[in-house]
Amino acid sequence: MAEGHTEGAGSDRWANGTLLADLRRSPAAAKALLSLGTARSYDAGEHLLIEGLRETFVLLLLSGVTKVTATSEDGDTALLAIRLGGDLVGEFAAFDNRPRSATVTAAGPVSARRVGQRDFLGCLDSCPAAALAVSRMLVRKNRWSVRRRGDFSGSPVATRVARVLVDLMEDYGEPRRAGVLIGPRLTQAELAGLVGAKERRVHHVLGELADRGVIQVGYGRTTVLSPERLRQAARLTEESEA
Repeated sequence: MAEGHTEGAGSDRWANGTLLADLRRSPAAAKALLSLGTARSYDAGEHLLIEGLRETFVLLLLSGVTKVTATSEDGDTALLAIRLGGDLVGEFAAFDNRPRSATVTAAGPVSARRVGQRDFLGCLDSCPAAALAVSRMLVRKNRWSVRRRGDFSGSPVATRVARVLVDLMEDYGEPRRAGVLIGPRLTQAELAGLVGAKERRVHHVLGELADRGVIQVGYGRTTVLSPERLRQAARLTEESEA
């Protein structure tokens, strides 16, 4: 890990669906969060947080893509979520002082602010807008974990790619006339890192989905043309939310 650089509080480049994007109308709250802690950078494959460790700091992600995984009951690794610049990770332990519930791993270069528990909770106490935004974020995360906490590692590569695209679409998608634009600009190398496959295999899967009219792939951007067919490719079914 090395020291990195932070971005300004006024940045309008946070992906739709992230904590900092939610705070666009509360720039003072965003600035307060971004002023906390110390800058950190992580290399691809490096763990930002490790399941089971007793530590209480949080990480405010500034750039890059991470995958959140946990060990399932049968010992396999389950992909729980994807988090990227503008998101917050590690807040569960900061709130309840319990061991980390998941591992967060960099899918490519990642920069973040590492914030101690006292500073993080103090900011929420003094800044209602930040506290409300974090509360909304926790609700979104809880709804997601209730809907989908399944085995990931045992699925075929094509299924894993489709599931990651569904995750990105539902968490960060921006409705467009042609479909749903996936907000994060992901390289195929980053996507391969997320699903644990070779880049050329991921390239092939994306090509197949594009040929079938499920997605449209541009330079670093993916538009989902048929969310229903993408969920079918991911072997996921719609469930009503609580």
